[in-house]
Amino acid sequence: MIDVIARSQRLLGKEVYFPWGVDRNGINIEFTVEKNTKRKMRTYERGEFLDLCASTIETFTQAMRTTAKRVGLSCDFDREYLTDAPDYRSVTQAIFIDLFEQGAIVEDLRPNIYDPVEGTTIADAEVERVTRKTKLVDVRWETNDGTEVVISTTRPEMICACGVVVVHPDDERYRGLVGQTLALPMPTEGRAATVEVRTHPSVKMEFGSGVLMVCSFGDQNDVAVFRELGLDPFQAIDLEGRMTALGGPLAGMTVLEARTSAIEFLESEGKIANVVEKDQEVPVSERGKNPVEIILLKEWYVRQTHMQDRLRTLVDDVEFHPPRNRQFLLDWMDNITIDWPISRRRWYHTEIPVWYAAGGSKVIVPPKGSYVQPWRESPPEGSRVLDRDDRSFLGMWDDMKHDLDDVVGEEKVFDTWMDSSNSNLFVSGLLEDDGRFERCFPTALRPQGKEIVRTWLYYTMLKSALLLDKPAFKHVWIDGLGMDPWGRKMSKSLGNGIDADSVLECGAGGRTGSWRIKGPDGSVALKANKIGSECFRLWKACDAQVGDDFHINPEEIEQKYFGVLTKVFNVARFASQFDVPEDLSTVPASLEPEDRWILAEHHKVMATAREAWTNLDI
Repeated sequence: MIDVIARSQRLLGKEVYFPWGVDRNGINIEFTVEKNTKRKMRTYERGEFLDLCASTIETFTQAMRTTAKRVGLSCDFDREYLTDAPDYRSVTQAIFIDLFEQGAIVEDLRPNIYDPVEGTTIADAEVERVTRKTKLVDVRWETNDGTEVVISTTRPEMICACGVVVVHPDDERYRGLVGQTLALPMPTEGRAATVEVRTHPSVKMEFGSGVLMVCSFGDQNDVAVFRELGLDPFQAIDLEGRMTALGGPLAGMTVLEARTSAIEFLESEGKIANVVEKDQEVPVSERGKNPVEIILLKEWYVRQTHMQDRLRTLVDDVEFHPPRNRQFLLDWMDNITIDWPISRRRWYHTEIPVWYAAGGSKVIVPPKGSYVQPWRESPPEGSRVLDRDDRSFLGMWDDMKHDLDDVVGEEKVFDTWMDSSNSNLFVSGLLEDDGRFERCFPTALRPQGKEIVRTWLYYTMLKSALLLDKPAFKHVWIDGLGMDPWGRKMSKSLGNGIDADSVLECGAGGRTGSWRIKGPDGSVALKANKIGSECFRLWKACDAQVGDDFHINPEEIEQKYFGVLTKVFNVARFASQFDVPEDLSTVPASLEPEDRWILAEHHKVMATAREAWTNLDI
């Protein structure tokens, strides 16, 4: 559909800049290399692993180029951009430096969502929720005078990190409990064995006993309560996903092992009043599908909570297609309560362009336009030395390098969306061609799917707002999801996805039945004999309305549109027998009434089409 939009705008006489680009950074290609080689990333030397990622992604990219040309995409393949190329990554690094010096990017020790399996921080937008079976455990606690208090929890292993116990301020049952201390029902190491009971409005009186233990950190509510009450957090889980020494007898166990052991210990001590199995929504990482934890880590953040009002104003200046899909973005913005963590502990991403010196009190940043890898190279000529805390300019690296010792390069990298959210800026010519940037920004159109509104669209809007105080786009075109005929999301694992080569080969050279879709029972339920790229393009333009999820049925596509294309081809072949007049601006008076009627109908159709093209109603 992107190509249909580009072609229609050219027919309207517009100058269309339609570049070809591939997003190649990120954890997905790392996963692919790990799967292909049966080795985890950190068992490699870093440079070796990066080379493997680059060669692997290039194979996929070449296949994408071939397919894009075969289906007839009219984009500019001569101006290809790749998000892992040095010129693209240098723009990402330059934008980081600008935002860092403005104070829009900060480094801080904060609770972060962390994937222990993949060993990296992730953003809230990269978290999914899945339903799993868990145990709700009613644990007996005791006050200093021996009064029993039951607290319900699905995470008894986190008792060691409990900072406070809270009840709702309106809960009459526990008025006499507020202000007392409770003894932790599990042995711990290196902390006080009691916690205070206080009130907090976040407590759900109907959940369990109505008494809540607040730990560092079980969920985002725990983070908020710790912050509001000014509590010092405990570190219960390490970066390997194992319990720290704080857990006492649980130390060294994985979270699941510790949960089982905690229940067994509490049961042996007579501390369990009841255990109920229930369904629970568990947060997992979007890409790894691993349960995530909230861990205190020093990371880099893009400040965003202060920008929401201004961002809403800029969003109002953007035209959405269809208009109702603007709400996808606004709904996500309503949920933003924390800053965007942009640093990751992975490898095949753009490196954070910072070196540390003088015991970490100073940072060194490279000149704009250069792509640097601080983990394996020294600061280049022209780098600047800044104060780490207030970002003030201290001098040039060339002048100060002999006086600065212990220079250490940052090893962390950017979240892949830190790169992807620059695509509109890069193709418009930021830092490369001021004239082109003046003409092309804000970018005319962002076409995309609704499933990445909260990431690609939101982060791109945020980045352009922070850098330029302008909307990123004039138009945003949000399409629905392609579903199989049974309403399932199409995926390789289900065998119901679209393989581009299968569609292109379907019917070519006498080959039939190459595009097949498996039904819910796993058998091939649908297949097409004659489709090809033009038939598929015509179906998408006619049947799939912008913004709506659409069902993809190869047999239906073939039945409805292969015959139509055959008729169009036959009409074109018939018309090609006749000479085309050089001047079509006037209609000869000698035309028969039937000819005039046909031309009049043609003009009506073209007027309707032009109006639709103008409104991006494809």
